[in-house]
Amino acid sequence: MKELQELLETKGVDVKYAIHPVAGRMPGHMNVLLAEANISYDKLLELEEVNPLFGEADVAIVLGANDVVNPAARTDQSSPIYGMPILDVDKAQSVVVIKRSMASGFAGVDNELFYDPKTMMVFGDAKKVLAQVVAALRK
Repeated sequence: MKELQELLETKGVDVKYAIHPVAGRMPGHMNVLLAEANISYDKLLELEEVNPLFGEADVAIVLGANDVVNPAARTDQSSPIYGMPILDVDKAQSVVVIKRSMASGFAGVDNELFYDPKTMMVFGDAKKVLAQVVAALRK
């Protein structure tokens, strides 16, 4: 992701990172991974900071997330995740989800985002997929 960020920024793209507070194997896990990848902490926005920005975003890239980006948390009162704060990636103009499969998340519910016409699903290992995207953009 760092390579993609740097490449996009050379083309004038503003790149920000958002991590849901409960993403990863434990709270703060994803923040540690970003730090290990030398992602500048000032590019990482908290849920409350980033959600108003998704409506202005051309593209939201989602890596492996499921329940924490599921619009059912806002729209489906019968869903077990209804009322859970989510990253509002569905409000971006386009969404790219990189994930290994269509499997449900921890809550065991289908993700409405995956069926949204403006969402593109890319199946595979995120590191490999992103490497392919970077290689294609460098051509």
